[in-house]
Amino acid sequence: MTTAPPPPAVRTPLGGVARAGGTGFLALDAAARLPTAMLPLGLLLLVADRTGSYGTGGLAVAALSLGGAAGGPLVGALADRLGQRAVALTATLVQAAALLTLLVSTLPLPLLLGLGAAIGVTNPQMGAMARTRWSALARGRTDERSFVSSAMALEGALDEVSFVLGPVLVGTLAALVAPTAPLWLALGLALVGHLGFGLHRSALRARPRRSAHEVHSPLPVARLAVLLLALGSVGVVFGASQTGLAARLALTGDDALTGLIYGVGAVGSAVTALLTTRLPERVGHELRIAVSGTAMVGAGVLLAAAGTPLALAGAMLLLGTALAPTLISAYALAERMAPPDWATTTMTALGTANVVGVAAGAAAAGGLVDGAGPTAALLLVALAGASVLVAGLTARAQRPPRM
Repeated sequence: MTTAPPPPAVRTPLGGVARAGGTGFLALDAAARLPTAMLPLGLLLLVADRTGSYGTGGLAVAALSLGGAAGGPLVGALADRLGQRAVALTATLVQAAALLTLLVSTLPLPLLLGLGAAIGVTNPQMGAMARTRWSALARGRTDERSFVSSAMALEGALDEVSFVLGPVLVGTLAALVAPTAPLWLALGLALVGHLGFGLHRSALRARPRRSAHEVHSPLPVARLAVLLLALGSVGVVFGASQTGLAARLALTGDDALTGLIYGVGAVGSAVTALLTTRLPERVGHELRIAVSGTAMVGAGVLLAAAGTPLALAGAMLLLGTALAPTLISAYALAERMAPPDWATTTMTALGTANVVGVAAGAAAAGGLVDGAGPTAALLLVALAGASVLVAGLTARAQRPPRM
């Protein structure tokens, strides 16, 4: 008896995903990313201007990052339990109040750091909420798996664009208008984008209340831990490459090129994010993470060895092309393994790991720059890439056998 071959995998184009989401959803999804991308640099410049100390500004950014790391899982869990709309609206209003207080008041350092932490804790986690909405939209479709992969690629591209555009807006407004201008813009965008996204009809509702005898669906903790390692390591790559690159160019007197060269990597990452939808399904997400980690190792070595701005740009381009596939694949794997009642919590945990990695990478690279120089800081990129490679290989080994 012969068995019919399986039907060919359906590939969902990005245009089909965009049409399924709708223009309003996409516009709000994009706008809601910018405030988060603007806050770290905006806070650094504002506090440094007020206190005359970049060290104090760095402390404020650290408080923001630690607050985000603590609040992210909490916001995600509440969104799963109470519904995205209520949590998004409440978190946005509390964050806006804290940011407004920071803008109109001159505060002592303890209160300043407390406000920075409060702004981080109340980040409404728009990226995680958007990814779970795409997952819900895909459920029941004949092309569900391909749809989710394409949606995660689109989200990855939006992330890259926002984290390029956000710092550019901050730097431009701070230089041409005032150090407070970027945060005023971030506040306005949060009130429009975050509230609009929270009120959008796609917002997922609260899960039905469970009986006293009913328990949560089990969460595959071991497999999730590997993805957290991958996303945290990518965050270290972001933080270390940005810090090490800036220090290397400042040392050679080419610091005016920092934004341009860093942008080359971001453009490469955004392009790769869109191209990942063309990879065949047989090239599994675990393998993509492992290959990307290998590329990060090579890019880190090239960054450390580069002696000219052109060589640095080439190394950053290679690094950028490796970042998006890791992010997209990790989120796609998390979407597949997480039970529906853990969906937003899982996505938020991955985003939090990335944020913590960025803070740790920037801090470690800064210490290496002061102690051993920019080359050591850029080699940290290669070390973090090796960690991504290990995560990819481990995830591949953990993958359950196909039936």
